[in-house]
Order: sequence, then C-alpha cells, then structure tokens
Amino acid sequence: MTTLEVHSLSMTNFKSYEAETYSFGSGFQVIVGRNGMGKTNVLDALHYLGLCRSYFPLRDSELLRHGSEFFRLEASIRQDGRPFTYTAKVVPGSRKDFEKDKNTYSTLAEHIGQMPVVLIAPNDTEIISGFSEARRKFMDQTLCQVDQTYLAHLSSYNRLLLQRNAYLKSLLQGKRYDPAVLEAIDQQLSPSAEYIASARRTFVKELLELVRVNYQAISQAAEQPSGIYQGALDESNWSELMQQNHSTDLRMGRTMKGLHRDELVLTLDQHPARRFSSQGQLKSLVFALKIAQFQYTSSVMGRIPLLLLDDIFDKLDQYRVSALLTFLVDQQVGQVFITDTDEDRVPEALLKMKQAFRTFHVHESQITEVTTG
Repeated sequence: MTTLEVHSLSMTNFKSYEAETYSFGSGFQVIVGRNGMGKTNVLDALHYLGLCRSYFPLRDSELLRHGSEFFRLEASIRQDGRPFTYTAKVVPGSRKDFEKDKNTYSTLAEHIGQMPVVLIAPNDTEIISGFSEARRKFMDQTLCQVDQTYLAHLSSYNRLLLQRNAYLKSLLQGKRYDPAVLEAIDQQLSPSAEYIASARRTFVKELLELVRVNYQAISQAAEQPSGIYQGALDESNWSELMQQNHSTDLRMGRTMKGLHRDELVLTLDQHPARRFSSQGQLKSLVFALKIAQFQYTSSVMGRIPLLLLDDIFDKLDQYRVSALLTFLVDQQVGQVFITDTDEDRVPEALLKMKQAFRTFHVHESQITEVTTG
C-alpha cells in the first residue's frame, strides 16, 4: 500500500487567502484556531485539488477571494515514492485548468483519482438524515475517484439526461413530438445507466461490510447497522424502464425514473437511520461510513488517500477524542489533516499516543505559530 503526502500547499485568492503557502510533514497535521479564521479553507483547497471542486455546495465564483478575478492552488506532494506538483488555475466562468508537473490535462476527468481525498465534516450527517441526493453524491464521489470508467459513464449519463429533460420540457411548450428523438437518447443512455447501477450495487455491498465493523469499534453499541441499494434497474433494464414510464415522462415534462432517483437506505437494527437515530448514533454512523469510504478507496486503489477531518471533535470529551484518534491510528491512515477550535485537545491526545504531529495556529488566514510533537 503506497502513501500520498502533501509537502506544501499554496493558495492564491482562494476564499479568505490572498497568497499563503503552508509546509507540512508526515503523520497528523493539526490546524487550530477560532471559527472563521480560515482552517476549513485549507482542507477545502486540498479537496479541490483532488476532485476539481469544493467539498461544500459552492460554485467556483464563490471560492474567489473578494475583489479577485482568479484563484490558484498548488500542492507539492510525494506519491508512490515520487514527487509531483498539482496545480489548479481557475477563472470562474472562463477557464479551469489542472496541471501535473506543469503539464495541463486535456480534461478534468484525467486528473480525478490522481490525488485521492476523503473529507469528513460536521454537515456529513446530511448523508444519513438528508435527502437521497446526498447519498447518491456520496456514492458517486467515491466511485469517481477509484474508477475512471464510472466517471466517464456518470458524465455521459448526466449530459444525456439533461438533453432528455430539455426535449421533454420543450414538448410541453408546444414543440412537435418525434418519438425517434427520445429513442435515440435512450439508446445512448442505456450502457451508462447499466454500468453505473452495477457499480453502485457492488460498492454498497462492500462498503456496508466495512461500516458494520467500524460502527461496532467506534460506538461499542449493541445495535447493528445495515443498508441496501434501491435502484431503478433492480428489476428491469434501462430500455424497459423508459418504456414503462414513457407516458408519465411526456405528461410531466421530465424523466421521472432513473439512476438520478436511486437510494442508499441505511438502517440501525432494521430501522431507517435517517428517522430513528439519536444524535450519538447518527454521529457514530457517519464516522463509520466515512472511514469505510476511506478504507474502500485505499483497498481499490492500492494507495492511501489524504484524510481531512474538519472540526469533527467539537463537543467531544477528551476520552472520546482519544478513542477516535486511536481508531484512526489502527487503520494506518497515513497523512491526516485535522482542524479544531481547541488548541490542546488533539495535540494532547496524540502526545499520549506517541504519534508524530505538527500543530498550525491560524489567525485571519495566516499561520502565526507552528509546533512539532
């Protein structure tokens, strides 16, 4: 299993950062400071360099520092024993270029998966308690990093679905109906839909095995997590599904059935987790799920991704913090980035565990002090 380590990160006009460069070491990188000082922005910059987008629901234009026209991110990393430099140059609404060692990728898809990243944030509870879109995004984000074919099929599916919905909408606005148009789009959609559905089923089956083990280790609880993937193609192929819903789609002016409506149902003791989980159960299940995402990515790629933890230790006592960090260490997580508002909570736990770490004190998007332990 090979590792990925970030040696330095440069941010120009990204969110609250005008021009800053951070240098990092091996092991745990602990970024501490008050809320609003720019801690999360560092993690989001790393996520952007890995997946070509913010982890949060923000457009590229919303990532610009106030008054700027572009932003630039660059990470110097060591991966598979070799040094690389990844660079993102973004002019929102105009250009978005990613480079590896100053060579520009012809498409963003070529870069995704080169710098695998898993980020855990407080709002990840939405994966369980929110709408099904959050769970589909979770599945897609994982699979796109480990499977370039999945990424290509997902891009094709989304593009063709937009075309199909645009045509259906135009019919409601008076355009003459030509059945050959829908038939042609559906034929193109079929191979991508079938591939995506198959990949998601396999992923969910493997993921849930990891979630069960993680949940028991994290929570020490008696309840059993489980789940199932409910897909539009569970009982029919794409062509049959479109034929079955043909009249409904024409009447509604959009595609009513498909992979864009599929669901990952998560349960605790056979009860829907999104409806019956306590706050403690919810947080434990989210952490188990995200660590399973990390484990799955590592296993499939044969490479340990960057693990980014954003304020997940907030409101936890020292015993709980130590327990979660011990669990992470046991997973051989490689380089980990942790943000926290408490300057001592994580460093004290890591010192007791004799784990290597560096602490970065951030104030108004600037590093004011660095300590090593």
